[in-house]
Amino acid sequence: MMKKKKLILGLLGGLLLGLGLFALHCVHFLNNPLSSKGGVKVVEIPRGSSYKRAVQILAQKGVVRSPLVMEWYGRLMGKGNQIKAGIFEIRLEMTPKDLLQKLEEGSLRPQIRLTVPEGYNRWQIADLLEEAHLAARKDFLNRVEADHLEGRLYPDTYFFNIDSTLDEVLKRMTARFDAVFNALIEGRNLDDEAQKKLLIMASLVEKEAKTDRDRGLCARVFYNRLAKGMKLQTDPTCVYSEQLYLQRATPAACKDPQSAYSTYVIAGLPPGPISNPGKAALKAALDPPNDKDAQKLLYFVAKQDGSGEHFFSETYEEHRKAIDLYLKKKTE
Repeated sequence: MMKKKKLILGLLGGLLLGLGLFALHCVHFLNNPLSSKGGVKVVEIPRGSSYKRAVQILAQKGVVRSPLVMEWYGRLMGKGNQIKAGIFEIRLEMTPKDLLQKLEEGSLRPQIRLTVPEGYNRWQIADLLEEAHLAARKDFLNRVEADHLEGRLYPDTYFFNIDSTLDEVLKRMTARFDAVFNALIEGRNLDDEAQKKLLIMASLVEKEAKTDRDRGLCARVFYNRLAKGMKLQTDPTCVYSEQLYLQRATPAACKDPQSAYSTYVIAGLPPGPISNPGKAALKAALDPPNDKDAQKLLYFVAKQDGSGEHFFSETYEEHRKAIDLYLKKKTE
């Protein structure tokens, strides 16, 4: 009987000790910074999220280290019923208690999310910025023109404060490009002219290809044609203008003698990038396939079968057959 009582007392003591330690953990967690290292996290709380879902998101983003304590505390204090939805900048020096209060008040600094897809040109990005109320379209385009930024506006998802300036937006996008581009060309000893040509080539590849295989082969075709003195004849260059950038290339646009960019008219590379390429296109332009078979390729045509791939040919005769197979039958 005594042994049984001692066992029960021991279990109760262990339980009380565990509860006490857990209580200390809760107090420590709730009253100390989200991270001892500080910093900032940008988190989106979707509209209609429950308090439990909001806590889960905060945990997944690395903001809250003890989601169970955060959830229990909110429910115990009767909080969490009016969590504001939106994209927020969360400074990690605040405590979980402060965070919960700010989420209820909606007093966290709101953010604007901007996603720039690979291959967008200056006019498409200007449309995105104006729609997001981050910059006036005309002001952005003037800066891109004056500072020669086409090609260096790196495609990515960015989070900006609602009061961000045009300078801040451009600085973030070009800094991201510089980081990616410089890492790729490190040790290559490329001068400014070589870097410019590489960026132009990558911009062409980005507009033409969708798969890694095709990016490399498209770049190789362009290099092969340049080496032979052939015109590049790539359709996206035909519509690189403020008037045509939303249109598909047409024979009239491609043969326009006034066009400074149409590679059906001009020889060699266009005078500047026609899009803003991502890392994969930059890598393809920098290191295209160089085997014997690839060195023979001079033509390609989109398969138009939903694969996003191209058919590559060595001769014009093969190319004409590919056009009949992949394009003409598609339009019949």
